[in-house]
Amino acid sequence: MQTTFYQNRTVLTRPDTLPYIFRKLRINRNMTKRRIAEKFSVSEGYVQAVESGQKFPSIRYCLRCANEFGANPQWVKNKYAKEALQRYTIRLNQRLGIEN
Repeated sequence: MQTTFYQNRTVLTRPDTLPYIFRKLRINRNMTKRRIAEKFSVSEGYVQAVESGQKFPSIRYCLRCANEFGANPQWVKNKYAKEALQRYTIRLNQRLGIEN
């Protein structure tokens, strides 16, 4: 069984993650997933997967969200790096059989 980065910590319950923050900003601006997908040239399925925690967002997607929603790009880069490091640490520990 493949695990996702946000397993047991779903995006909707983790208000400190970039996907959660971008989802809230998208909703507050009355933008649909389809509109974001078209604007960023990604599939609507990709937006759904990112917001649901099934897929880790790309840095390009995060920076486009930052630009669209007026977030500080440097803060987004730092937050992305922290989440990416956390994600890879979890995956490495799983592969090595180390408990978190």
